[in-house]
Amino acid sequence: MKTERHLQQQLESLFARCPDLWGFSVREEAQELYVSDIGISPRLSAEQYGEIYEDIAETIGELLEEEPQAGEWLKGRTFARTLH
Repeated sequence: MKTERHLQQQLESLFARCPDLWGFSVREEAQELYVSDIGISPRLSAEQYGEIYEDIAETIGELLEEEPQAGEWLKGRTFARTLH
């Protein structure tokens, strides 16, 4: 699925840009998608946390703008950094 491959690339880029980000979830509420359960380590300031949240939201927003059907694939999923 093109959307899934594209999403994986976007997420890899997001985790590369945000080294303190360990994971997050996307949930649906009232037919809208929300980012939740953001895992960051070590603890960051509220400003740094906000910047990471904005980066996640922008990444997902851009993906949905390019490929609206990605919403079905995103909702209810948790994404985590892959350690090697």
